[in-house]
Amino acid sequence: MHTIELAASSLTGAVGPISSTGVAVTLLVVMAFGIIGKGKKKLNSGPAQIVGIFGELAFLKSDGFTRDIGEAVQSITSGISTNPDLGTIGMTGVCIVIVVLMFFARIVPASGLFLGMLLGGAMDAAPGTIWNALVGIFSIPLSLLGV
Repeated sequence: MHTIELAASSLTGAVGPISSTGVAVTLLVVMAFGIIGKGKKKLNSGPAQIVGIFGELAFLKSDGFTRDIGEAVQSITSGISTNPDLGTIGMTGVCIVIVVLMFFARIVPASGLFLGMLLGGAMDAAPGTIWNALVGIFSIPLSLLGV
């Protein structure tokens, strides 16, 4: 009987080596087919938010065009947080507003995916805060794949 030993921080022995860009492209396909695809399975708004968070974090860890997508989404939250017309609410304020929207606004899967991506980008751009600590928690599944 062949057994696969898994390291504490890696599932690559079980699934094979995968790059961060590979994970990001996979999540991009899940986003596309889960929201606008014509398949049998569709994402509901709650799972779409979670996929958005994981997708954004994977995009920011990758390279190539997926990194560009991640940085573009993150620049939205950075622009909002430093906008003097909004009173320079800061990245923590942006994170809180996005979380409130995620919990209380009427959300369809596409907007849930976008809010998840915004929250992922905002959390990653808030170093030294509880939001950035959550990035470490959300990154655990990605790090198990070696990302």
